[in-house]
Amino acid sequence: MSLYGNTDSAPNVTKAGRGVSPSSQAKQIIFIDNTEAALPANKQRGLNAPGWWSYYTYTDGEGHTRHKAEHLVTIANPVGPETQADDAVAADEAVLITINTQTSAFPYNVGDPINLVVDAIATPPGDASVLTYQWQKKSGRRWVNIGLDQPTYDVAVSTADDVGTYRVKINSTNGASEVISGVIVVELNP
Repeated sequence: MSLYGNTDSAPNVTKAGRGVSPSSQAKQIIFIDNTEAALPANKQRGLNAPGWWSYYTYTDGEGHTRHKAEHLVTIANPVGPETQADDAVAADEAVLITINTQTSAFPYNVGDPINLVVDAIATPPGDASVLTYQWQKKSGRRWVNIGLDQPTYDVAVSTADDVGTYRVKINSTNGASEVISGVIVVELNP
């Protein structure tokens, strides 16, 4: 047994997190078991071995989600079942997000409502896979986060400032790999 524990119990989270310096990022101390370490979604996040990890995400200047993972302690034989709520970070099973349909172009008149829609599902479906949405609008060469965590982006009364290019980043609360929609162009009617 490791000094830090080979389970993801609350006391072991505290032990594993000792020495992780406070910063402006919301770092999480998470436990990765053998199954989680083998999943492609976790490998994309840099969580590629069993043990204790310091982990956080941020959105870069191009609007992409970036992952920072630091392996704190390797655990050779992790013991389950899991008790920590790290499933939004580390996938327990292979989950795939698929976009079925989305708005592609949206011509409008100033003062009209704008309703941008994306329809996505996570497979395998279930109560454990709730999708999360982050709408973005292009500003120059950068993507800026806007909107609420919903599959639609609504503007009740539009202005000329609503012209532009939009997209949505979709994640799930059980650790699926992020999916980014195609662009949606909002333009004034001629």
